[in-house]
Amino acid sequence: MKKLSGTVIALALLAVAVPAAQAEPRNDTPHAQACMKKYGFTLAQWRAYAVPAEKANPYRACRDSGKGR
Repeated sequence: MKKLSGTVIALALLAVAVPAAQAEPRNDTPHAQACMKKYGFTLAQWRAYAVPAEKANPYRACRDSGKGR
């Protein structure tokens, strides 16, 4: 019974963690970096949460649209 409980807990944690890890598209693709350049910031700034919302929101739209160059 104890082993079954551990398995159930592990599966539940995995089910919660996987969607969270895929919540936002990758930011290190050439297209995403072209969008960053368009809005004037770097991947390092993005990863440091140093990009203001007025740049982040249009960047996300650009990145997600597939048209950034």
